[in-house]
Formats: sequence, structure tokens, C-alpha cells
Amino acid sequence: MMKILNKLLLLSATCLLSSNLFAQDTVCFKNNIEKPSNAEAIALDGGACEGKFSLNEMKENGWDVLDIKILPSKNKFNYTYYLIKNNNQNGLKNPAIEDTTISKKNFSIKPVGMKIENIKDNKTTINLGNLIVGQSGIVVHIFDNDKRLIISNAKVISSTANSSVVEFFKFDDLKQDALPTSKREISVGDVLVLNYMYNSSLLIAPTLDSFQAARGGFKLNNFIHSDIFAAKLKINNQPYPTKEDFQEFAIEQNLGTIFFVLDNKVFIVDTKTFAILESYALNYNNNEIQMPFYTRVEEIESSILDFSFFSDKKSLSYDEYYKRILGLSKW
Repeated sequence: MMKILNKLLLLSATCLLSSNLFAQDTVCFKNNIEKPSNAEAIALDGGACEGKFSLNEMKENGWDVLDIKILPSKNKFNYTYYLIKNNNQNGLKNPAIEDTTISKKNFSIKPVGMKIENIKDNKTTINLGNLIVGQSGIVVHIFDNDKRLIISNAKVISSTANSSVVEFFKFDDLKQDALPTSKREISVGDVLVLNYMYNSSLLIAPTLDSFQAARGGFKLNNFIHSDIFAAKLKINNQPYPTKEDFQEFAIEQNLGTIFFVLDNKVFIVDTKTFAILESYALNYNNNEIQMPFYTRVEEIESSILDFSFFSDKKSLSYDEYYKRILGLSKW
């Protein structure tokens, strides 16, 4: 029975990773290569390579190498490549959306994968700079049979021009009382993937006009409609969503970012760390502002047992409320 449950857990994690992490992934191989120097120019078998494309040609077609396995065999070598391709690339926004330059860091929704080469005090240092503090991701363990398991969350805690320090923290997105959790520890050779599910987003806006303007400006993001979040708030008698409400909903819906429209800007927030990743100027009509946000779900009423510490929340305007949620007093 325990073996069956473990397989179910692994299958759930693998499905989640496969469906959300990258637009495409494939495994290609070539056996009995005599000279390693020729490996990248030889047509590879399996997967998207189909015996037609070499590694160099796959790279030219937008594929990146995430993992390589090389096994000796009778004075020859067997090569296996795990390749990924993201169709979104860096794609973020419509040219009509203007940068407000919160930082000079390079923000992108494109997943970035690399092998973990060192671990100290639950952290790793990677040779990738100019990242954003609060940028998050996951750690993936790849088994010998090419099955994958998410074993940890990760977040950037410091970054320079040439390197960044990433800290690990518990991954419990798949928490389910009926299934066991993995006890696998992070080890050198596991794969760190930053910007995990950053193209899956929730959009919070004050008006229909601002909602449409933001969604139209970021066409490469897959936005879940705010009505779904509003319906959850209505069921829970929660007309004023908290940071925790947003994060809980993001985990339930596998969302990596939340777009908050306020004060004629779009603030892009990481769902795990709630760090502001970037902001852009946005022009929209401020007529008919809705609280807690634009939605077609009506009458989200509070419970008679509402003892929230935001005692003045009902008197706050839309912009004031979300500035408080996001800690934007300094902006």
C-alpha cells in the first residue's frame, strides 16, 4: 500500500512539473559515440530530435540543455540530454505598457534552470547575477528513470552582478493528508528552477477598464479570472482579502505571480515571497472602482465574527488598501 501511495505522490509531482514548469520538454539520446568532441554535431534519437536533429540544431531551434548524462560503454559513450523549450521566452508586456523602473534587475517570466553545485546552511550560490531579491523557484530531483520530483521551494536572498545566493524553504504545495510527503533532502546535482509558473497569474484591478488594459498589455501571461478568487472570498465571508488569502489561493491554482493594478501602475508580485518583482505604468479609467477588486461576483459580505486587525479597512480606498497589503508606503 505504501509503495502505491509513494507512486501516486511521485506521479502528482511529475504531472505538476510537466504541465506547468516549461512549455515543452524532451529527452534525446545517442549511443555508441566514439569521440565526445563530435557529440553535439551528431543527429540524436528519441523525443523531439527524432533522429534528425543534432544538439547544435536543437539549440538553434530554441531548446536549452537542463541535464546531460554520459555513460561509458565498451570504449564508447552513450549520451542522454534532457532539453527544455519555453515558447514565451522573455515575453512580458505590450510596448504600450511603460517601465517605471523599480529596479535595474532583469525581470522575466521565462523559467531559468541550472544544476546545484554547492550547498551550505540551506543555501546555494549560483553563477547568475542581477536577480531580484524575493524571486522564487523550486528544486527538482531527477531520478535515473527520468521521473522528476519537486523537493523544495527556493528564493533569491541576495544578488550581485555576477552571482546570487538562493535559500531553500519547504515545498508543501501538494500537501494532502491522504498521501505521504517526500523526505528527500536537497543534494548537489539537483536542478534549481527560478521563475516557476511566473506566466500563470492572478490579476487584481479596480475597474473593468483597468482589468482589460492590464490583461491586454501582458498577453503572454495566462490570467485566471478574478471571479474565481472572488467566489472563494464570498464563500468564506471575506470581503477584504489578506496576503495569506492571496497566497493560499495561488497555491491552490498553481499561480506564480499576482498582478496588482493601483495608482496607475501594475505591480507584479511573487506569490511565494510576496516580493514586488517589477512595476509598469498603466493608463486606465478610474470610474466605478470596485472593492475589493473588479469582479462580477456580487455582495461579498463579511462574517459577523470578523475580528480582523485591520479595524479601519472599511474606510480605506482601493489604492490605500492594496498599498497596505503590498507594503507600498515607501513607493
